[in-house]
Amino acid sequence: MRTFAEDMQVALDYHGHICSGIVLGIRMSRLALERLKIDNPLEYRDLIVYVEVDRCLSDAIYAVTGCTLGKRRMKWVDHGKMAATFYDLATKQGVRVAVRASDFPPPGKDAVSFWNNLSDEEVFTVQRVSLDIPPEDLPGPPLRKAKCGNCGEHIMDGREKEVDGRVLCRACAGAAYYKI
Repeated sequence: MRTFAEDMQVALDYHGHICSGIVLGIRMSRLALERLKIDNPLEYRDLIVYVEVDRCLSDAIYAVTGCTLGKRRMKWVDHGKMAATFYDLATKQGVRVAVRASDFPPPGKDAVSFWNNLSDEEVFTVQRVSLDIPPEDLPGPPLRKAKCGNCGEHIMDGREKEVDGRVLCRACAGAAYYKI
C-alpha cells in the first residue's frame, strides 16, 4: 500500500488542489482498506465503493482505491453525505465510513495539518455493513441489453422500463434529467 503522502500526491495530481474533502477521502479510504485487510487496492479487483457525495471526497477515494464508475467498481448514491461504503466482493464484508466531525478548518488553514491532528475516532464513524448487489450492478460486461421503443437508444443492465407493454428508457418513460 502507498503511504499517506503518496496518496496525497496522486489525489493532488488528479483533483488539482488539497482541501478537507481530499484529506478526509484519503483517510477514510485507508481506514476502510485496513479494516477490510486489502493491502493493494490498485491491483485488487473485488473492491466496490459506494460514494454518497459528488464532491472532492469522491476524487480522493478514486485516487486511493483506483475504483471508477467506468469499471463499475465505484457507485454514486446521491445522499449528499461525506460517507462511503467499501465492499469486498470476495469476502462479502463491507465497511461504511462517514465523517462525524463538525468542526472544519477555517479558510486559509492547512487542511492536512488540521485533520492529521485528530484521531480516526474523532473524525469518522465506522460501521460494518452488508450489501445485496444485484448481478446487473456488478463489474463486467452488461448482462442484458434492450432498445428503447421510443428513441431507439440502447439501455444496459435492466435500466429499461415497461410502459403499456413497450420497453422504454427511463427518459422516455418520464424520468429524464434533461429537457429537449
